[in-house]
Amino acid sequence: MAPEAQRRFSLDKVQIDPRLKNRIMSADGDDELGSWDGEKIEDLVKELDRIEERSDPNYAGLPHGNNIPEDLRSQVEKDLPIWACDVSGNCIVGEQANKIRTVDQIRQRYEKKYGGVENFKEKLRLEREQFIQKLKGK
Repeated sequence: MAPEAQRRFSLDKVQIDPRLKNRIMSADGDDELGSWDGEKIEDLVKELDRIEERSDPNYAGLPHGNNIPEDLRSQVEKDLPIWACDVSGNCIVGEQANKIRTVDQIRQRYEKKYGGVENFKEKLRLEREQFIQKLKGK
């Protein structure tokens, strides 16, 4: 059996072409609109500008989401949309994805306003619990 045709198992390590991780896909997933290697956020801004000049700027997502630090995902992303971060910790943020902030600047925002990212998450958890209790009380 040729090496490329050998049987694979779910636990086998799979080699993925790194270029596939760089793709910026259309919202429907049919078209590759551009690419970004995750290195410099400024390059992503240029690529998004180029895409928006020639096509519908609706994306399925931006590559290298794993560059967004774990503590800034989920609840924080819903409060302050973080679209993408580069390997140096520079991120595109905001409702319109029109601002660049460092990871440290984002954390400082939550430090000033809530005493830290974890305190913000705890505040959301308590608000959710209170909301559920109100619903149960009706």
